[in-house]
Amino acid sequence: MSEETNVMKVDSEKIKEVLRHHNELTQQLHYQIIDIQKKIEEVKKQSIEVAAYPHIDFSARGKGGVKKDLADVYLKYQKMVRNREKELTAEILILTADAEGVHRLYLCFQSLTGEGYNIIYRLYVKGDLYRQVEEEMGLNHRIFEEKRKQAIDEIQRLYESDLTNAQIVRMRRNNITNERKKKEKKEEYEQITLSDIGL
Repeated sequence: MSEETNVMKVDSEKIKEVLRHHNELTQQLHYQIIDIQKKIEEVKKQSIEVAAYPHIDFSARGKGGVKKDLADVYLKYQKMVRNREKELTAEILILTADAEGVHRLYLCFQSLTGEGYNIIYRLYVKGDLYRQVEEEMGLNHRIFEEKRKQAIDEIQRLYESDLTNAQIVRMRRNNITNERKKKEKKEEYEQITLSDIGL
């Protein structure tokens, strides 16, 4: 997955899993990448050591000759080291894509506002019980479930969109600002209404 476009798909179960275990997944991927980077450094060091071996005359001919045997071993070992380095680099690329996926999904979650954010946060990030969250929010089951599903769908839509992570962050700031303005307008309206009736 590149910073510019996102071609990865995600389903609701993956969203829930990442939100439940965001910190552990991020830490695990970080340590795996560090471990593989150390292995790559070891392989590079081996490659340099192999290159430092005394010169071998590769033109030696004949069956079973010591020089020929040594040259074969040397070439085989060099090939093995190069292949191992390629394999480790491929592993790093996969882990990096996974880490970016986890990061992007969490950004998409953080772009939510209002009740949708609160429901998802409490259920999947904090780990509160479904019934408890539903009761404390004062919503009937149908409305609660609609808002939960809409929030999950919004996370999925953003994740699979062509928006960059930076655009998602900007959108989050705009959403928060808009929510704040709506709340202020509502409070202002309520104050005017109460004062108009003489309370």
